[in-house]
Amino acid sequence: MISVIAAFIVGLVLSLRGKKDYVAWLLSCCVTPAYVLFVEFVLPYRGASFWQIAIILGGIYGAIAGLLGVTIGLFILKYKEDKEE
Repeated sequence: MISVIAAFIVGLVLSLRGKKDYVAWLLSCCVTPAYVLFVEFVLPYRGASFWQIAIILGGIYGAIAGLLGVTIGLFILKYKEDKEE
């Protein structure tokens, strides 16, 4: 859950900073798999783990969250542009 929220925030922040849409989305898609791999291989062992399934399913959820973050960022930027005119 933390990594999905982080993927949303990364997509939103990169979008608001003016990065291209596809770059912001691709970078936000990498957050959840990186978090799963970090938890699995860096943190101490906490019992049985199905990290392969977590990467696949979490990656899908992270990609959707990142896409939502980028989309909301684009709407915010468009609203600011319309307000300035």
